[in-house]
Amino acid sequence: METDNTTIIAIVGACILVAILLFILLKGVMRMLVLALGIALAVGAWIFFHKNGFTFVSFITDSPQPWMVHTLAWGAAIFIIAVTIHAMTWISSLLTLNRKVGPTGVVTTVFMCLVMIWMATIGVSYYGDVCRIAYYHDLAEAQMGRAPQPALPFFTRAKDAIRTSFLTAWLEKINPMENPAQTNLACLVAFGCTLDGPTCDAFYRNQLLPRGIPHPYRLLDLFRDPGLRKMVEERRYVPLLENEQLSTFLQFKNSEELMRTIL
Repeated sequence: METDNTTIIAIVGACILVAILLFILLKGVMRMLVLALGIALAVGAWIFFHKNGFTFVSFITDSPQPWMVHTLAWGAAIFIIAVTIHAMTWISSLLTLNRKVGPTGVVTTVFMCLVMIWMATIGVSYYGDVCRIAYYHDLAEAQMGRAPQPALPFFTRAKDAIRTSFLTAWLEKINPMENPAQTNLACLVAFGCTLDGPTCDAFYRNQLLPRGIPHPYRLLDLFRDPGLRKMVEERRYVPLLENEQLSTFLQFKNSEELMRTIL
């Protein structure tokens, strides 16, 4: 049964409301979970910016330096920890019903709601990309007659709904992990690596060569790479999405621009 975008957004909103209700019922436990989540996000942010920091710093200066990347990575991690600690204090105050919430509390409430929505959007968006890669692997399996035709995963449709809705599209624009070119390339690699040799060659000649990809044989090399094929076979889609070979592929001429719209 197909689910439209409005239903998806309603389900995501309901999940957020359920989470708030659980927080009210299990306040102490949830505070511990919030702290654990904040620490995990801080570590993840440090790793992400440590790995991709030069890309972000290059928007500010033409000569990015390693110390700038380290500063960005640590700054992001410290900011997330600070927001987490503030969130725990704010939530405790908010759930104390006999305490008045002044103008500062209102501003804090709006800010924290936006932060939580933004973080939830990043999570849904990233997991939606991973599910989309899995979908293309399953699509190739179906083309080879080894599996039934797959349905587009829920989180992938949720990401599409967030991106296309005029109410939430802006959240995707400020998502630091959004990389449609790398996601599309990972989907193509998952699809091509699942096909057998002759079918993969036919897919490459008939559907990819006419697209004007610079030195397209590089894409065929990715399809034939034993390491990538093993990664797809083992369904390790997160390492595939972040694979350095894919990042290197996108750096050549206008490959990244083409990959943004190839799917």
